[in-house]
Parts: sequence; C-alpha cells; structure tokens
Amino acid sequence: VLLFDVMLLLRRPAEGAVVTTLPAGEELQRKGVNMVLMPLVVTFILVLDLLQGNSPLPSLTLLALTMAYLALPRSLALESDSLLLDGWRIPLARVLSVKPTEDGVAVSLERFGWLTEQNIPTGAVANALLERYGSAINATNSSSDRGSST
Repeated sequence: VLLFDVMLLLRRPAEGAVVTTLPAGEELQRKGVNMVLMPLVVTFILVLDLLQGNSPLPSLTLLALTMAYLALPRSLALESDSLLLDGWRIPLARVLSVKPTEDGVAVSLERFGWLTEQNIPTGAVANALLERYGSAINATNSSSDRGSST
C-alpha cells in the first residue's frame, strides 16, 4: 500500500494547471504527527525483527518507503476539471465549498464517499480556488445576509 502511495505522489499535473509545490519544511509541518509517528513505528518493527533474529531487509525497505513517502514533495494543482491533491485527482464536481483561512483555504470535498476538509496553504492553487469558487461564496454570503435582514 505504501508503495502505491509513493507512486501516486509521482503523478504530474496536467499541462496548463495552476501548480503549487511546498518547500520541504512546510510539507513536513503539513503532515503533522505522521511526520514522527510513521518512522517511529517502522523503527520499532525493525528493532523487533533484529531482536527476534529475523532478516532486517523487509523492515529496512519499509523504512525507506516511509521516508520517501514523507520526503517527496507533493504537487497541489488545480486542473481544468480536477484538483490534484496528494497524488489523487479529485473531480471539481466533488468540491463542495472553499473557505478562506488565515493560512490558505479550507476545501470541503467528497472523497471516496466521505466528506472531508483539506487545508491548502497560501499560494497559486489557493488563490485560483478562491477565484473560481469566490463568486459562489460571495453569492451565498449575500443571500444569507439578505435573509437575516428581513
């Protein structure tokens, strides 16, 4: 599964897409607790393999894949009909709302049948999303303002 995820991260955005790639430090910060937890768990598995006298090769391979997964920069891209997010192409029809936050935008979307919110940091993609969905946000806000004043 981890190998599949690493291969997904190698997907390139479509030509003409608005693309943002975060610097390594910001990308690691975006990963949060997974940045520490994933390598720690794999190191624990490696230690258990060594204590039991098993070959460390599978654990070392898993550690290498984990580090590649964490270290590879992920391209965020707004394409003509989809959003490239962590290697997955999400159709724009699945984007439910875009809300500005202090450090970018929060995108509410349906992903694999679940509702989720993804934070996209300030940059070209966040600006393009606000530009694309901003009119819908402004229309919603103005209609709710009209409804509250009556």
